[in-house]
Amino acid sequence: MPSKNLVQGEKGLLCLKCNHLNPRDLKQCEYCNSQLFVKCKKCGAKVQRVISKCPECRHRMHKSPFRKFKRRMFRRSKKIALGEVGIIVIVAYGAYKVITMAAGKF
Repeated sequence: MPSKNLVQGEKGLLCLKCNHLNPRDLKQCEYCNSQLFVKCKKCGAKVQRVISKCPECRHRMHKSPFRKFKRRMFRRSKKIALGEVGIIVIVAYGAYKVITMAAGKF
């Protein structure tokens, strides 16, 4: 049964997948065989999976939670995505309101 102890450091390495506390000298989790370390894509340093930035070069280790949303909203194709149409409509409506309010004051 995995350990629910979230303490890390001198006591060992925490598995991100199952929260099992492993001895420091392991590369894989004792319980689920998940990798405990990842390689930084920028500098190649060995970094614990639970750390969000590389201690050597400060490169972000994990993907942004908004990356998938951004990819869906703004596709890299010649067609206009639904999100882009929505933003264009909102900006056009806002500009229309500003112009009509400004014209009403004069």
